[in-house]
Amino acid sequence: MTSSSQPSGAAEVFEEAAPSYDRTGVSFFGPFGAELVRQADLRPGERVLDVGCGRGAVLFPAAHAVGPTGHVTGIDLAPAMIALTAEDVARAGLDHVDVRVDDAQQPDFPPRSFDAVLAGLVVFLLPEPQQALRAYARLVRPSGRVVISTFGVQDPAFVAATDALAAHLPTEEPRPTRPAGPFADEQAITATMTGAGLAVTSIVEHRVESRFDDADHWMRWMWSHGARALLRHLPTDRLPAATADAAAALEAARVPGGGLRLTTEIRITVAVPVEPPGPPHA
Repeated sequence: MTSSSQPSGAAEVFEEAAPSYDRTGVSFFGPFGAELVRQADLRPGERVLDVGCGRGAVLFPAAHAVGPTGHVTGIDLAPAMIALTAEDVARAGLDHVDVRVDDAQQPDFPPRSFDAVLAGLVVFLLPEPQQALRAYARLVRPSGRVVISTFGVQDPAFVAATDALAAHLPTEEPRPTRPAGPFADEQAITATMTGAGLAVTSIVEHRVESRFDDADHWMRWMWSHGARALLRHLPTDRLPAATADAAAALEAARVPGGGLRLTTEIRITVAVPVEPPGPPHA
């Protein structure tokens, strides 16, 4: 999920994107998901919840990490995402993985059900991120952890191309926003996690280089994830001009020999639940 400007019907956006989500030949969600799992330090036999699982960028490496003695549950609010990911899970023969439709804002599980709750590029999309994190804190055992990823610095060419598209939106449509508020920087992330009853143990930055054949390939990728929230509001008669302006902005990312190269940074935050204070001494 790559756009921080989601409409209230975010589930509808990802429902439409599900068939092509992470299936356009671009290295993006997979490397980010694998690094989140690495930072989570999952161990064989652990029980894990992957919120906003999408097509499994976090789910599958987590399943590998906990092994057949562990268990991974993936949830997503878009039924098509869950249906397609369930097919992938079945094809892979992963009996210790299940996926279901559920809300990342307030997952429906008993307290202390998991050793780890993972959320890859999803919490900032939720209507009440800190409330969601508080729910995750309740779901992990005292020795467990909550691990999330949020966007850091985005490639200037990506920002310019996205702004070029947004310039063609009708005046009443909101423009994309940059990472800000509760996840703007390490200080904001720490304060957000603290307010949710979580103590941050580490925040690391991770960068991924994504390559595209050309601007048309980039546009197909944009339609395949959360950026669809912007594109679907572009009037049909404005789309050719918007695409041409985006292509011009992307020229800054062209590499020798052809193609485009964009670099994206995320921050991966690991936090543990803070034990509530005990009763005062007599």
